[in-house]
Amino acid sequence: MAPRRTAVLAAVALLFAGIETSTGNAQETPAPVKAVQLIGLTGVKENAKGTLKVENGNLQFVHGKTNADITAASIQDVVTGDDTQRSVGGTVGVMSMAAPYGGGRFLSLFRKKIDTLTVQYRDGGLHGAIFTMPVGAANALKTELVSEGAHTATMGEPTTAIPSSNEQNATQSPEHLPGKIKASAIQVEMVQSDEIKLPTEFQIALYENLVHQIEKQRTFQHVYRDGDRTAASVPDLVVLHSTVRGFKAGSERARQVTTVAGATSITVHCQFTSTDAKPLLARDVNGKVRFFGGNLKATYDFAKKAAHAAHENFSSPDGK
Repeated sequence: MAPRRTAVLAAVALLFAGIETSTGNAQETPAPVKAVQLIGLTGVKENAKGTLKVENGNLQFVHGKTNADITAASIQDVVTGDDTQRSVGGTVGVMSMAAPYGGGRFLSLFRKKIDTLTVQYRDGGLHGAIFTMPVGAANALKTELVSEGAHTATMGEPTTAIPSSNEQNATQSPEHLPGKIKASAIQVEMVQSDEIKLPTEFQIALYENLVHQIEKQRTFQHVYRDGDRTAASVPDLVVLHSTVRGFKAGSERARQVTTVAGATSITVHCQFTSTDAKPLLARDVNGKVRFFGGNLKATYDFAKKAAHAAHENFSSPDGK
């Protein structure tokens, strides 16, 4: 009887082991998370609702019949709402601006009761995409992405360096040109900040909107992104460097941005140079920044004005 009882116990143990293994395998593939793609994915409209998951080494966003994949290995940085809280300050969803005009001013990009996932990735040039989702979902997605080969920058480590000579060249750049400069292409560098702790979400929104608005103007035959090596072969390439300088001084009211809705203005120094860093044009662009909950159109006005400045001072060699 003892051998038979031992065999039965062994069978029961194997059965439970099989159930536990099946459960573990099921947990390895989490269910898709409901998410909104605010900006950044090629071929996907802004504010598109869908699902987000990590599968087969890709971050996959599904919107209706549209699938957009980002290879985890191509991701240079992945940032969650919690990451922003730790690096910038404030509470989740409220991003404290360390501006030179004093503390206590808050720049709210999102509603408090949502989470955010922001990725910077290389696909020829530098791209960025921003997603919102239920609270707590972003950290799990980030963990999966990192396990699949995504890189995440050390807290406070810049993902794109800006040439140290830019600050010196800025004072030498003309603010007005006698005539339009002929240029067939422009390369848009990632937006940087020298006075403000710029949240990654805000940085990506500025950059993506800037690229889109310049493309929309059709001033240049080609618009290259930061890091696109194919731009090096263009002889008349113009490079756009943008640096956030801070809020407009002299207006206390303009610097008070509420955590729900509000308006202020932000100044971005735009410097156009040749590929050998020769200054061509410098312009401080003052954009109206408006916040409506989770809407990142806060950066739209700046991008539209910067693109217009490029259109006014540059033209394609074919005259179009």
